[in-house]
Amino acid sequence: MASARSRAEDRETGQTTVLIIGFVLLTLLVTSVVAGVTAVYIEHKKLLAIADSAALAAADTFDLAGDGATTAPVPVLRSDRVNGAVRAYLDGLGPDAGVDGLAIGAGTGTADGRTARIELHGVARPPLVTFLVPDGIPVTATAQARAELRQ
Repeated sequence: MASARSRAEDRETGQTTVLIIGFVLLTLLVTSVVAGVTAVYIEHKKLLAIADSAALAAADTFDLAGDGATTAPVPVLRSDRVNGAVRAYLDGLGPDAGVDGLAIGAGTGTADGRTARIELHGVARPPLVTFLVPDGIPVTATAQARAELRQ
């Protein structure tokens, strides 16, 4: 009976080591995925904050339409001035923007003459998995700001 027990114990020896190694690998995999997703999320939030600020700056580039005597003055935005304001805002940030590959998207401008729409593109580089995505993950943020006059 003692020899049967020792044989069973010999077969069981090392089984917990395999289990521990498996759990450690699984934990490392989950940690790297969570870190990568978090990095992309944070990069998107940074890009969105920059787009919001650039939209506010672009909404201030309006001209006034209306004569003021018979009709109330109305702010009017032009796409070229919106693009110029966004470009100037991003140039003012410089490297402090903290977003790789920061670029103005084709959707930047105004469709209705009252709302500045800003589209920015950037690249997120998640840690621990850069060898899987060496070019990074493209991130896009869109923001809008409306030009209004209030009394």
